[in-house]
This record gives sequence, C-alpha cells and structure tokens, in this order.
Amino acid sequence: MRLFDSLVGMATLSTLLVSGVSAKFIPSENTKLAVEYTIDDADANFDKNFFEFTKQPLEDIGFYLNDPHHNVQNVYVKQVGETQLEQLSFSSLVNDAQARPLMNIDPRIGGFTPFNLVIYRKLADHKTVITHIMPEAALDILQVEDKEVRKSFIKMFEPLDAAIEAKYSGAIKSYTKLHGLADKTMMNFEIPFETPEDIDDFFDEFQEEFEGAFERKGYIIAGFYNMKYSLNTDEDVLPGYDQYVVWSLCHIPFSYTIFDGKKPLPKAAMFAPCSMYAYIKAGENKIVIGMPTLHAWAAALNITDPQKMKKIEQLDTEIPAIIHSLGGIDTPNTNPLAK
Repeated sequence: MRLFDSLVGMATLSTLLVSGVSAKFIPSENTKLAVEYTIDDADANFDKNFFEFTKQPLEDIGFYLNDPHHNVQNVYVKQVGETQLEQLSFSSLVNDAQARPLMNIDPRIGGFTPFNLVIYRKLADHKTVITHIMPEAALDILQVEDKEVRKSFIKMFEPLDAAIEAKYSGAIKSYTKLHGLADKTMMNFEIPFETPEDIDDFFDEFQEEFEGAFERKGYIIAGFYNMKYSLNTDEDVLPGYDQYVVWSLCHIPFSYTIFDGKKPLPKAAMFAPCSMYAYIKAGENKIVIGMPTLHAWAAALNITDPQKMKKIEQLDTEIPAIIHSLGGIDTPNTNPLAK
C-alpha cells in the first residue's frame, strides 16, 4: 500500500481529541515587528554587493545562506506581466549551531528557522530597504514562552544586525510596527504512522508525497533545510529526533498579490517563503507539522485590503486541506516537549 493511502487510512481510524483547556499564551510587550535599514542612494552595484554580503561575511558569524531567491520581481513580470518593484530578493538564513539546541526545548522555532533577510526597492521611490523579522515578534507568533529559548533566540540575531549596521553605516534604521497578533497564529498537525522498517526510507517517501501534494495545488517548494544533516556538518546533531526538516513554501499568485501589484507591500516578504517544519521525535510514531498562519501576517501588518485578504483566506484554508489529505489531524499550538 502506498504511504499516502496508509497515512490517510490511519488518520481515518485515529481519533485524536483536542481536549482540555490550556493556559492562554500571553505575548511579550514587544511592539516591533521588523527592523528596517533604508538606503536612499544605492548605486548600480548595490544589489550584487548585498548578495555577496549574505554569503561568506554572514557565514563568518554563523549565518548560513540557504536557497536564496534573487530578483523575484522578474518572476512577477514573466508570470503576471508587470511589477511595481525594482528589486525584491529573499535570502533565507539559518544559524543552525545556535538554533538546534533550542529545538530540544521547543521545536516550534522551526516556524522561523530559517528566516528571511529581505531586500526590496519600489519603483515609486527607489529607496532600498533591508529588513527581517524581529526575533521577539517571531517568538510571539510561535507562542514560545520558555525564557531560555526566548533569551537565546533573541541574542542570536544581535551579530546579524551588528554586521548589517557596520556594512551599511549610512542606512537609516527604523522599525515596522507590530499591529497585533491573530487569534490563531499557528497551524499545527500530527500524522500518526505504524512503525516502519526503516524510518529514513519512510520519511523519504512521505517527503515525496508531501511535496507532490503541494506542487499539484500550485505551490513551489522554494527551499528545504535538514536540521539534522545541514549545510555545515555531515554529523547527526539532533539525536533526539529521527527527522527534523523545514520546507520553504511559495505560491506565486499569493506572493504577487501581497508583495507587488496594487498597493504593494514588499515588507511582508519578511515572512516568506513560509517555513513549515516537520519532525519525528525519537521513539514516537507521529509526524509533527507546524507553520505560522497567513492571518498572522495580516494581523501583524494590519493588512485589510480585500484582494490581499482573499488570498490570505485562500492559503489558510488550502494549506490545512493539503495536510489533511496526507492524513494530518489538527492539534493545538503547544510545546510538545513541555512537562
């Protein structure tokens, strides 16, 4: 029997009841969604130099570049026929050495690990903006409460900002306001399975089913990161997990509608591509999946435009449906490792 059929069959037979009332998450007092560095007089070589900066200089301070996507505005021109942007590029960064230990306390940080360092420039004003989500905002969206995780995750970003400020000393630093948090900031699922003969072969087959299911619905797997065997090591550095991977999901019509087109909002690209984590804890027979909702974007940025909200509603409905088709069962957004 194919893995897809087996998982759906098990989900049909399983009865996972979300019971009990958990304590309501109390977010921090943070009001900053993202940091922005604005450069008014970028020259013709600015973008090329920035892309080089995201490679070795950031690797030297522990941030690895994974699956970058440069000049996304050209994709919009090719597929839609126009753009309001002069530049839009995503540099997916991960500091796995510092993030991995935190995953042994609260694995949900995979919702922003890797995270996106964005550069954009609108045709309307030609101002170049470098931006990324504030770690405090990311943790509040993930609803991570553990003090050790929060302290370490926040501190992890300090060398990155110091490097940007040293490189672009003339940039004007500002912050994007965090307008609010959605009622549901995360989508969470579990897929139960029977013990396989080989967990790696089982997960490889699941990954093939997973990626195919999304691609058939018009999504692009824009990136993939294996937290156990990643860019800078061949060793298994997460022995507490049988698997821990993060996919970067992209949906071109959605991203064009949000970042470009009418009333372009390229700063929203701090959330993109969407990071969806999936892991199997050692000794458990379930795949755990999580990702920030698209309504989390809307609440954080105060998106009210009807056209943009229509796309947000579409993806917040469509993504869970795809996971359900793979046998996924909705679960609460809680830290499964918390005692």
